[in-house]
Amino acid sequence: RRAVEYKKENGKDDEVDDIMKKAGATAAAGAACVLGGPMVQSALVNANLGFVSSIAAAEAGPFTVHFWAPMSKWMISGASFMELDRPTEKISLAQYTALTMTGFFFSRYALLVAPINYTLCSVNIALFGSSAWHLGRKIKADFLS
Repeated sequence: RRAVEYKKENGKDDEVDDIMKKAGATAAAGAACVLGGPMVQSALVNANLGFVSSIAAAEAGPFTVHFWAPMSKWMISGASFMELDRPTEKISLAQYTALTMTGFFFSRYALLVAPINYTLCSVNIALFGSSAWHLGRKIKADFLS
């Protein structure tokens, strides 16, 4: 809100209008997905498409939050895997300790919740592995060498 007010005060009304149009389009698309999701899901389930229908009907499938939260978390793990040779000066001890512990604890948690969320478990195992790699390198560089 303050950014929009600042831009308006500085005569950037066209930029503010563009931001508002994009925000409105994003909200409309999100509402369409939320409202149309159940219809698409039942159409896929009733179409008897084998594997696709079984995924659409799953308790932790793509029509639930249980699927999309772990899928977005893959971005964190992916970024960590892309930089396995990152210089240790750029590795934060606190950040990678937190990421390693998060991966460790939530790997187990994913198997305890109902429905069991294997997607969440797999992303947390990957997060644990990649973060522990960086954390180990940082500890070795700063304290053991």
